[in-house]
Amino acid sequence: MVLRYLDQKAIDDIKLNYDVYKDHFNDDTNRWFLSKFSEKGWLKESKIQCSDFGLVTEGDYAVTDRENVKILYEALKDLSPAIATDERLWAGMLFGQLWEYVRYRREKELASGDKQNIMNSFLFMRGTKRSCFVNCLSRLWWTGFLLYDRDGTDHYDAINFVCENAYASLIVLLSSNSFASNKELIFGILDAIKERKDKGEKIGRYHFVEADKYLNCLGGTQLLDTMTREDVKRKVSIQLNKIYGVI
Repeated sequence: MVLRYLDQKAIDDIKLNYDVYKDHFNDDTNRWFLSKFSEKGWLKESKIQCSDFGLVTEGDYAVTDRENVKILYEALKDLSPAIATDERLWAGMLFGQLWEYVRYRREKELASGDKQNIMNSFLFMRGTKRSCFVNCLSRLWWTGFLLYDRDGTDHYDAINFVCENAYASLIVLLSSNSFASNKELIFGILDAIKERKDKGEKIGRYHFVEADKYLNCLGGTQLLDTMTREDVKRKVSIQLNKIYGVI
């Protein structure tokens, strides 16, 4: 299928004239939006083609988030990071063929009537980098990009683990680090925490916060990019043992 994108004029108009649109974000269908965008010529075909896909729109988020990361990333694995930062692409899909998904994944936010919650559901409202991991659709792709393990026996093992642990806030935490672009460092942290989970410890967001804090501090005394995944796991494990005890 060919992906469609929303013209920048449409995005600007929604942000500037929210009151014109606010009564339709909770519509059962996207007919009103499609009609308005078609009338203005604002919904356009891109040059991006991919296999047909549909996201899971029923069930517990802890389960469906990881399934949807796999579905979207597999379908759009060839997307470049530069294109994946483009708000117009994700907005086009959310207002278009994935309307049902945003209605499912942002049900509470849309029902709240809060302008910021509603706008965040469809558009980039917090700066490009942060929004990539906040937007309910773009974050699926970026999670795959950040945590897909090409060398592992289960390429999605890290993604499964993260999606079990307050995924929406955790992926923002992991992506906000200065070392987020180095997968060796991210995987090393996750390996250390997952080992504790496998030994029976209940894992919370605080494990990730402490591990990130430690690695950021470590970056002040040595070059993090010289460390291997195993180095990071060992050092983070030692630090977590100091804080939470040896498992």
